[in-house]
Amino acid sequence: MRRTLLAVVSVLAILGILAPAALAQAPAPKVTITGLFDQITSTGKNIYDGNFSNRGDDEWYARTRFRPDFEFEVGRTKAVLGLEMDFTYGDCVAGCKSGSFGSGLDLNTDVAGAVEVKWIYTEFDLTGKDSLMPFIPVPTRARAGGQPFGTLANFKPTYANGDFAGLSTVTTFAPNFKMNLAYVQVEEEVLATAGEDWAVIVSPEITIFKGLDIKPLYSYFHADGDTSSSAQRNVRDAGLLTGNMNTSVTQEDRHTVGIDMRWRSGPFSLDPTFMYQFGNRNMVDALGVSQEADISAWLLDIQGGWRAGPLLLEARFIWSPGNDATDDLTDEINYFEPLDLDTGYYAGWAQVFALGVDYFNGGGGTLNGMSTNIGYDRYGRLGGGLRATYSLTPKLAFWGIVSAFWTDEKVDTDTGITGGIRNAPVDGGDDRFIGWEPNLGLTYRFAANTAFDLVGAYFFAGDALNTPTGDAENGWTAAARVRLSF
Repeated sequence: MRRTLLAVVSVLAILGILAPAALAQAPAPKVTITGLFDQITSTGKNIYDGNFSNRGDDEWYARTRFRPDFEFEVGRTKAVLGLEMDFTYGDCVAGCKSGSFGSGLDLNTDVAGAVEVKWIYTEFDLTGKDSLMPFIPVPTRARAGGQPFGTLANFKPTYANGDFAGLSTVTTFAPNFKMNLAYVQVEEEVLATAGEDWAVIVSPEITIFKGLDIKPLYSYFHADGDTSSSAQRNVRDAGLLTGNMNTSVTQEDRHTVGIDMRWRSGPFSLDPTFMYQFGNRNMVDALGVSQEADISAWLLDIQGGWRAGPLLLEARFIWSPGNDATDDLTDEINYFEPLDLDTGYYAGWAQVFALGVDYFNGGGGTLNGMSTNIGYDRYGRLGGGLRATYSLTPKLAFWGIVSAFWTDEKVDTDTGITGGIRNAPVDGGDDRFIGWEPNLGLTYRFAANTAFDLVGAYFFAGDALNTPTGDAENGWTAAARVRLSF
């Protein structure tokens, strides 16, 4: 009995000595909060409703955005919760002409139901030392849950840019060679009321030499029935059963291949992107007959820059084909469709053509989804811009941008426009020029992590925006923003 008691006491003593050491080795949990506060006021005329022949849309409003990311970290494993809150001054439901801006800050500012969940994912070591599968020697970081695309598919937003639910991995085979993989759940089939829509992304990232990185891409997208309009543009066509592309599709299998590059050499930079799409889309025509259309489209996007001291000069060129106004879309589809750009295409290069200082207006419904689906309706896109930035001091920079765009195929302006999407064409196209837009702005970093942005833009509307009720008229916008980043 004495020996047994002595043995038990000895074991407890040893455990008591070892326990603090073991606990000391465990990493301490850490919580980090990063994000931004934006205070924005914006005004404009004839750029909001997607109909440039209607001069009745004008607006001056103000709003607040709070975008915090909460990072919970223990060792190398972490979880991220990203939230987003938008508040427009006053009753937005009744007073906002240009669409939904979130919740309204009324008198006494009691607001409910204003929080959006942007990201909610866990990041962990999947392979390599101290991982879920340590028997695989190469290190792999994995993310599971609602997460950003980031650079999984491309360096600059040309194919996948927003957020998605699914699984992604980044495997590092060598310092100059990584492999990005992602499974994207576009829509989940629930009780057979919706199709199973999903996509995969395979994108190596290779550093050829210092300053030159390339990112080849292969992506497969599958949709059963109608799906997200971010992945499948809802073009209208009288030859379809419902008159709309998205709700007439029964199945789509789409492949995208391409390459994204970035080159830095002294004062020069070059970022070319080329992508090609192929596959097929099954849809039901106006007679109720199933048809299969071949997909064949491409996107060329080249951006370059040159810096001389405080002066930075940049240029961008975009070309993507489209369908003619009289094309039968149940036979062939020639307009390029990204997986998801979340209104981010061409952002920072315009205020009307794309999202700028006031990132709630521009590019979307204003110009038929050009910031989301790249092209103008079915007609494709051709054009680009020039951007000059002069940093007078490290805190104060002035910048100017000029952009101009055409469609690749002529737009049929005789069939009217509804909700920013054109009705079915009845004859050939009429014009290709969408318009051109000059911007003048400044950025003043007047305090730590705090910047003031001011911009004015004028939009010279082209004849491709004409409607049966009138010719397109010009528009303008001005915006100011104070941003606190933390």
